[in-house]
Amino acid sequence: MDIIIFGGQSNMQGQTSYVPEDIRPITGGLEFRLSENGYIPLHHPVGEDIDNHLKAACYGYGSLVPDFVDVYRKYRNVTVGAVHAAKGATKIEQWDPAGERYGVAKSKIAASLENAPEPIEHKYYIWLQGESDAIFDTTEEVYLERLIAYKNALKADFGIEKFGIIRVGYFCYDDPKKDEIIMRAQERACLLDEDLLMLTRITAQLSYDERYLNPHASGHYDNQGLAVIAAESARTLAMYAMGLRAEQKTFL
Repeated sequence: MDIIIFGGQSNMQGQTSYVPEDIRPITGGLEFRLSENGYIPLHHPVGEDIDNHLKAACYGYGSLVPDFVDVYRKYRNVTVGAVHAAKGATKIEQWDPAGERYGVAKSKIAASLENAPEPIEHKYYIWLQGESDAIFDTTEEVYLERLIAYKNALKADFGIEKFGIIRVGYFCYDDPKKDEIIMRAQERACLLDEDLLMLTRITAQLSYDERYLNPHASGHYDNQGLAVIAAESARTLAMYAMGLRAEQKTFL
């Protein structure tokens, strides 16, 4: 089986406006719950509240995790264990490897590996985060440094083979250049460090299309948007897993 860990802030946690229509379990998909110390069938809603460090999909609505696993398995017919480890409104400094939130996520990830019901073939981490850093003016260099340090910690602790990035979309609509600072940092990280893989940039396009946005939460994708993001990013990761990695190009 492949273990895929999903980390980041609200758009990874899931902040949509309603429960998705299809909440049936994903064939071949499992979700690890630390509260149950085991795996359950993967379906909406995803995640669990662990103190104030990790949060389930907001209001029990949608997230991108089930769609991601469903598409991934269309390319790679293996069991997939999903580990939801995200928390909205978090800056990258709040995921510092020396901090308490990382420690909680570390416990959940470790338990997911120890309790895997099948031999593990691949371990991947998926990251969708940076909106809060754009709001609070984290510099490009600081974000880049912290992102690589975070990846290094996950690699050292768990042997993560690839750190996949869903590039952040537009969140600061009054000053989009703030978002582009984080975008550039994420692009540079993928160019500078072969452990990182850019999965999709489609978030920026969807940020300006109301069909894909939560009408009640500015800058957040609704279920339709997350399904598109999931499909694009899952396809990239699955192709990489099959040895078909596409060349990544720079942005700006």
